[in-house]
Amino acid sequence: MTEHMRVLITVKAAPEPSKTYIDTVCVAGVRVDQQPFEWIRLYPVPFRHLDSSAKFAKFQVIEVDVNRSPKDSRPESRRPVWATLDTVGDALPLAARAAVLEPLQDKSMCQLREEVQIDPNAQSLGLVAVRSLERLEFERHPGWTEQQHAALDASMQPTLFDEPGAKHPPRLEPPRLRVFYRYRCVDEACRGHRQSILDFEMSALQYRNRHASDETLRRSVIQKFQVEKFGPDKRTSLFVGNIADPTKRRSFSALGVFVVPAHADYGSTLF
Repeated sequence: MTEHMRVLITVKAAPEPSKTYIDTVCVAGVRVDQQPFEWIRLYPVPFRHLDSSAKFAKFQVIEVDVNRSPKDSRPESRRPVWATLDTVGDALPLAARAAVLEPLQDKSMCQLREEVQIDPNAQSLGLVAVRSLERLEFERHPGWTEQQHAALDASMQPTLFDEPGAKHPPRLEPPRLRVFYRYRCVDEACRGHRQSILDFEMSALQYRNRHASDETLRRSVIQKFQVEKFGPDKRTSLFVGNIADPTKRRSFSALGVFVVPAHADYGSTLF
């Protein structure tokens, strides 16, 4: 059954190859047209290939028709009907974002992992507070798999349905580095978490620095994702989500970062 909803976009994950759409991203946010607010995952989204009028910013509100995902049992997952997409105003200011998001911040990262261990269909998206960031960790990205290369090759072939003179974005290249947050959540017994950063902004930063040395790239990542996001004057949380494979749902990734001033108190909402 198709359903219409209004969603505050909070996450755009890094794009990955797709046989059907060339490349897609996973988008997540909060449904704000009904109470209580709830997490929503929108996939697949061929974001780089949407018309410019359909591209939306993080923390912007969109309206879109969605269907239940037939291949994904996670309760938040929906398949968007992108022909119905409409953006609603500009990106929300920080106070309005926080008024929506902070009431949803009711579980620790440890709690989310424990719940999906018991029930694979438990909550799969969340906003979790970081008690302490230990460090960023780096690994060399292994590159696309053979299947991903084949998907890109197949989807990049021209078809009879292409508009004359249509231009596609550059072929999607893998990032040079995989980057991880090593941190402790607010659970008193937390032994630490190591989560891959899948934020679209990480992919974009690496693309902008594609000609830089490894050391320069690492410094740019540390500046953007550690120095600018964490500190005693900031209250930092991570948007997290797990993957569709029911056997691997205990594995969560860091999909984005949410930062507010350490002593801020947001008590109202626009919705």
